[in-house]
Parts: sequence; structure tokens; C-alpha cells
Amino acid sequence: MMNRAAFYRTKYYVVESFYEKIVMEHYTAAQALGRCLTEFRFQISGGGLEALAVYSELFSKAALLAPEELHCFRRQINEMTFLLTPEIQTGLPGDTLEELTDDMELINRTLNEGGAS
Repeated sequence: MMNRAAFYRTKYYVVESFYEKIVMEHYTAAQALGRCLTEFRFQISGGGLEALAVYSELFSKAALLAPEELHCFRRQINEMTFLLTPEIQTGLPGDTLEELTDDMELINRTLNEGGAS
């Protein structure tokens, strides 16, 4: 199982890559999200906590910056939801689990509201 430090390190790299695409490459938030999904496909393909770190970080940023685009990523958001297994939940410290579930609630609420934030 991925440790807490590795979880936050993955989230850091995802955020760095996401904003680099927006600032340096002049991508929209939706374009940056799509590009990051491709760049982090190895971490996503492994499933588990590392995939959750990538998905939750990217989709929570999209929920805030481009909520109208979340519906384009419904399949991946559903994958993210299924990754949060009881095993992962019991293996995370309370504050890390709370942060992760807060991100997932924001993502799903934004998606269900049709992109209105």
C-alpha cells in the first residue's frame, strides 16, 4: 500500500503538472486535465491509492476551474469512485481520508449539478 508521503507527493506532481499546462502552455483547465490524464496513465493504471491521488486532485481542480467540463470525464470519475475501497479507507489516516472524501464529494456534487458551482 502507498504510504501517506507518497500519496501527497503524487498529488503535488499532479498539481504542478496541471498548472504548468495552464500557465506555461496556455491550456484551458479541461485541456490540462486531459493532458494530465495521459501523462499520469501509469499511476492511474495501477489503481489503488495512487490512482485516487491523481484522479481526486485533477477532478477537484476541474470542479473549481471548469465545472462545465466534468461531464466529459464521467467514466474516469466513476472509476475514481470505485477505487475508494474499504481496504484503502481503513489504511489511511483520518485527516488524509477526510481530504480525499471531501475532494470526491466536491467532484460528484459538481458533476451531479451539471457543472454549476
